[in-house]
Amino acid sequence: MQTNRSSWLSFVSRPVQIGTVAFGGSNPVRLQSMCNTDTMNTEVTVNQCIQIFNAGAHLVRITARNISEAKNLSKIRHQLNEAGYTRPLAADIHFNPEIASAAASRVEKIRINPGNFVHIFPGKTDYSETEYQQELDEAGRILKPIIAICKEHKTAVRIGINHGSLSKRVLSKYGDTPKGMVESAIEYIRLFADEDFHNLLVSMKSSDVRTMIWANRLLAQRMMEESFNYPIHLGVTEAGAGEDGRIKSAIGIGSLLMDGIGDTVRVSLTEAPEKEIPVAAQIVDSSKKLISDSRLSSKYFSKISPYAFELNAFEKRNNVAPDIVSGNAAVSILHPDDIRKAFVKKPESELIFKYTGKSGFNEFLMVCGSAFADGIGNGISCANRIFTNNEQRQIYMMLQSTRRKISTAEFISCPSCGRTEFDIESLLNEVKSRFEHLKGISIAVMGCIVNGPGEMRGANYGILGSAPNKVHLYYKGESVRKNIDQKEAVDTLQKLMTEKGDFKND
Repeated sequence: MQTNRSSWLSFVSRPVQIGTVAFGGSNPVRLQSMCNTDTMNTEVTVNQCIQIFNAGAHLVRITARNISEAKNLSKIRHQLNEAGYTRPLAADIHFNPEIASAAASRVEKIRINPGNFVHIFPGKTDYSETEYQQELDEAGRILKPIIAICKEHKTAVRIGINHGSLSKRVLSKYGDTPKGMVESAIEYIRLFADEDFHNLLVSMKSSDVRTMIWANRLLAQRMMEESFNYPIHLGVTEAGAGEDGRIKSAIGIGSLLMDGIGDTVRVSLTEAPEKEIPVAAQIVDSSKKLISDSRLSSKYFSKISPYAFELNAFEKRNNVAPDIVSGNAAVSILHPDDIRKAFVKKPESELIFKYTGKSGFNEFLMVCGSAFADGIGNGISCANRIFTNNEQRQIYMMLQSTRRKISTAEFISCPSCGRTEFDIESLLNEVKSRFEHLKGISIAVMGCIVNGPGEMRGANYGILGSAPNKVHLYYKGESVRKNIDQKEAVDTLQKLMTEKGDFKND
């Protein structure tokens, strides 16, 4: 596979109409979120949609776990129309093509995940070329009637790829990699294009900021190579809550928007979904002011890989992780081009990023975070003062999000949806309070069995919803405690961590 390091910088998407709202092309970056209500509870779901739309969303996604939920989308759509809310709805589909067909005639968009859509060799992990093609052909066969319904109703489709939930077929060929994510999407894009269906959007999501950035750059590159130009949906999945989730999202989404990739965004926070929209709007607004110069960026990416991690030469030589510093020569950072100019000029030298106070601190973190994710930068300094305690905490969160310096435990958590049957937000807060001091340990708190096991695969420990107010506990990807009452989950997790030698008091 040929990958020109700079051509993706000129990626321009085509416009796609989703109900009353156009996405991609020259349209503004669109904002969206997802309900966490029971889809069968029409009144509650409609009210939450209204809250999300009132916050500024252009689209709301609703889970459809079964045919009954898919059919109930008609009632939700009708009541929203009656209330004067005509912006589009999307149905989130997992596993069952029949549910996709039922939803496609009721809402303006459906989202399918190729990782769990078609499996004709259950349990198989090693595919021959013939078996690989057989399963892909079966996907094409199953998609044809869905595509026909989508054509009839002018329904859009998002091909949504999640790192951690790739199909066994794709894993057998590409591994759990950005390349595997992208090729999974390209395979399905071809199936839709072969049916002359182009009302498509595509997403590459990961809880790992760097993987998310690499996969979306590679997606843009591969789409250009294949003469595809479908709008790209951006998001760091399972970003978490509070400052941590906001910083992860700003780095991942902002890095791509600043280089001209991305047409619609969702910030996935383990909080009320309407709270995601102002955060997304701030990232988009900041990115508009920070668009990189494509010629300079081409020079920058000729020296580093846009698709994999390469540590800068200075840190390789000195083996010192980046930190908050003072007294060093530093580059004043107002724009990503400030960093790229300095690096292109002296790629072997130490590079310290200085905050001058002339830009917002959140924008400074986003710009620096993008560079740290690329392996660039060796420290952060502040002009004429020291950083406040809150600023220092956010800097270390940024360094941890880019995996350049680990300071605390890492928490991965989904934003919850209609599949979540326990209070994930309060449990996450309890987990963070109990275990935040455990440097280097990663803990996932996931809402349901659909995406949870795969997407927390890299975590040391995991809590996964199993039934109403019940959870399973995981250790290194394996379920080790089942159906624990939510109230006992944190204490039971501490006992498990103690058994494994990972829990220590402050």
